[in-house]
Amino acid sequence: MRAVTLSNQEVIRRLNRSFVSGWKNIKGQTRYAGSSNTHQPSYPAMEVTNCAGHHNVQMLFLTADGRVIHCLPGYWSPRDFLAEVDLAEELGRIYYRAELSAADRNRQYLDLHLNHALEHSRAMRAASQHQGFDRMALEKKEGSDFQRKEGFIASGLKTPDQVMHERMAERGFVPLESFNVARFIDMGLKQYSYDYGLPEKKSPPKKTEAKGRGKSKSGGYEAKDAKKY
Repeated sequence: MRAVTLSNQEVIRRLNRSFVSGWKNIKGQTRYAGSSNTHQPSYPAMEVTNCAGHHNVQMLFLTADGRVIHCLPGYWSPRDFLAEVDLAEELGRIYYRAELSAADRNRQYLDLHLNHALEHSRAMRAASQHQGFDRMALEKKEGSDFQRKEGFIASGLKTPDQVMHERMAERGFVPLESFNVARFIDMGLKQYSYDYGLPEKKSPPKKTEAKGRGKSKSGGYEAKDAKKY
């Protein structure tokens, strides 16, 4: 898939129908904002999986009084994004059901998130695999909730789309100011430098051994071909 979640016309239509949209630039404003290579609008769209770029983009769904009902970290395919919008709309309806007690409302919130994760299609799970550098970081992180313990199901890493719902299930209708975004989006590395697809970096550079030193125009000395990257 490509990182064009909010360029899809059906996505825009659904958001305009059910939500009042807004945005905030978090670059340099929060400690959790990603610091990977800048991707200019003129650069080609990159092939990514659901939740990729989780430190760069967070899409939060709120009630009118500012309570978080869902949060989608990173970029999403339009198809899978719309499935999560369906859930956000259902959660919103539960929040405004006056006949429900707070306990019943929170129980239904928890059940909806966990059941929705279980019902994710095979295609959606396949589209939500970890990026390689995130996988390596999570495999080494002691006590990560991504790590599946040995038992009935083989050990390994859960996919981000599953852990996202598990984490949301623990945060029943919390106010936005109490929603710990940094902890919620802790899904791998905060920073990763890449070259693929950038106009100024068409192909991987080659390493070469240092070949000696030469005199510079300023009269000093400079290395020639010393470990070029």
